[in-house]
Amino acid sequence: MSDKQLQGEWTGSVAGSEETAHMVLGPHPEWEGNVKGSISRRGGSHPMVGDVNEGTVTLEESADGSRITGTWLGEVVDGSCGTEIHGSYQEGENVPPRAFIMRKAQP
Repeated sequence: MSDKQLQGEWTGSVAGSEETAHMVLGPHPEWEGNVKGSISRRGGSHPMVGDVNEGTVTLEESADGSRITGTWLGEVVDGSCGTEIHGSYQEGENVPPRAFIMRKAQP
């Protein structure tokens, strides 16, 4: 997977939560090979940045715009053509990680 494949609209669900997150990612205006966008939940929307490094997707969200409040680390599911990512979501620093699934919205 490349950063270009990561660009677009995604839905994400985290184990143990009924809430679905909506992510919109585009090219990062300052750092080539990275993405920048937003993540929206019922409580509102906040910034998100990320990249793909050796097949691993890393996305970081920030509820206050300055510190990382959530990290998504995942791998593309084999056979999904880059449209499904599974991994672990860590909210904050001292919360145990939980499994997540991200699916790319169909155009």
